Amino acid sequence: MKIVIDGEEYPCEPGQKVYDVAQENDIYIPTLCLNELNTGERPAGCRMCLVEIVEENNEEPNLESSCSLPVSDGMEISTKSRVVYDERREVLELLLSEHQQDCRNCGISGDCKFSDLSFEYDIDGVSVCSECPNRKDGCFLSRGIICLGPITHSGCNAFCTRNGDPCESCFGILKNKDVLLFGLKDLDEKGFTREEILEAGKVFSYEETKSLEELIDENDIFNKEVQE
Repeated sequence: MKIVIDGEEYPCEPGQKVYDVAQENDIYIPTLCLNELNTGERPAGCRMCLVEIVEENNEEPNLESSCSLPVSDGMEISTKSRVVYDERREVLELLLSEHQQDCRNCGISGDCKFSDLSFEYDIDGVSVCSECPNRKDGCFLSRGIICLGPITHSGCNAFCTRNGDPCESCFGILKNKDVLLFGLKDLDEKGFTREEILEAGKVFSYEETKSLEELIDENDIFNKEVQE
């Protein structure tokens, strides 16, 4: 048996799944729910491994989760068509909308698939803290050092924090309001003041600084007694 993936022909066995054939041939397909240690179960729950089954005269794209899609002889698959990219991006946005953003206390901070996929699919979804390996006592915030990681969007692989310096927000402020609010409240809980945040935030553009200040004041995030 053979299947075609992205224009190239590959051998396969009856019963194999498209995802497995792709993995055997170093073809990248993202996934969040598939546990490689448990090959007996394929939840197909995250839908990030969507691929397109290419068929002639298709009026609508035929998209399926590759981890549960069995091969058939002559099947043609696209892993990187525009419709695949757009659908995966929408799936990721939905997953992130329900995702707990407490990256600093996450056990896999520094090796986060959500962060990697957000960069890959151009989504401002998680903060630099998701890429930072300095958890708990090693976190700059826990040591009383101002770090803009909680309000800066990921994509830089937390270069500064990995090299001994706090985040200075080179990548700019988070545009996802919910994640930004979570980060600001995190900074508030760590005892930092509105003035300290805005002083450190001078690295932002004028528009970013203005929106940050407005968001802080609109939501009355920082304890006024601490500020006085």
